[in-house]
Amino acid sequence: MDIHKPKPWHGVREFLKEYLIIVVGVLTALGAEQAVVVMHHQLEVAEARQLIRGELEFNAARVRSRLDVRLCTERRIAELQALLDSAADHPTIVTPAWIGRPNSWVLQDTRWQAAAQAGHAALMRSDELETYGLAYARQEQLAGEMLTEQSDWAKLRTLEHLRRLEPQAAFELNTTLQDARYRNWRITLTANQLLGAEQPLRLRTVTNPTFAPRTICFPTTTPRAEGERLSGRLI
Repeated sequence: MDIHKPKPWHGVREFLKEYLIIVVGVLTALGAEQAVVVMHHQLEVAEARQLIRGELEFNAARVRSRLDVRLCTERRIAELQALLDSAADHPTIVTPAWIGRPNSWVLQDTRWQAAAQAGHAALMRSDELETYGLAYARQEQLAGEMLTEQSDWAKLRTLEHLRRLEPQAAFELNTTLQDARYRNWRITLTANQLLGAEQPLRLRTVTNPTFAPRTICFPTTTPRAEGERLSGRLI
C-alpha cells in the first residue's frame, strides 16, 4: 500500500494560497452557521410576536366588554346614591331586589411572560418591545382596579337584605359607594388609555369569546331568581 506524503510548499506564495483557502473555508462555515442561528431566532421572534398579539387581542376584547357596562355602572351608582341620601331623613328604605355588579376580567399575560423568559422579547425592535411592555403594564393596573372594585360591589349588595339604614351603616355604605365611583372612573380611564396605546400595533378587533353577563344593567326591581337566570350564573 502506497502512502503519499504531503507535498512540501514551494515558496511563500503557495503557502499563502493554501492558508487563504483554509481561512475562507472556515469563515464560510462560520458564516453559514451564524446565518442559520439568525434565521432560527427570527422564526422564534415571529412566533412569539404572533402569540403575544393574539393574547393582547383577547385581552382587548375583555376590556371592551368592561367598557360596555360603564353607563350601566354609572346609572346604578346614581340610584344607590339616591337611596342612601333618602335614608338621612327616613331610615326605612325601599329595598332593592337586585344590584348586580360590573364585569370583572382576568387579563392574561402568560405568552408575554413566556417570551420574556425565553429571551425572545429582547430580540424584538426596541419600539415594538416598549409598546408591548406598556400595554401589559396597563393591563396589570386595570386588572388590579377591577379586583378592588368587586369588593366594593360585594358590600353594596348588602342593601338587598336591609329594610332600614341606621346612620353608621349609611355612612359606611356611602364610603364604599364613593370608592366604587372612583374605581369606575379609574377603570374607564385606564381601559381607554390601554386601547389607545395599542393602536400603533394594529391589532385585530375580535369578539370576547367568554360570556359577559351585564348584571349591573338589570333594573333594581329584578327578582333575584330572574336576575340569576338572565345572567347565566350566580354572582
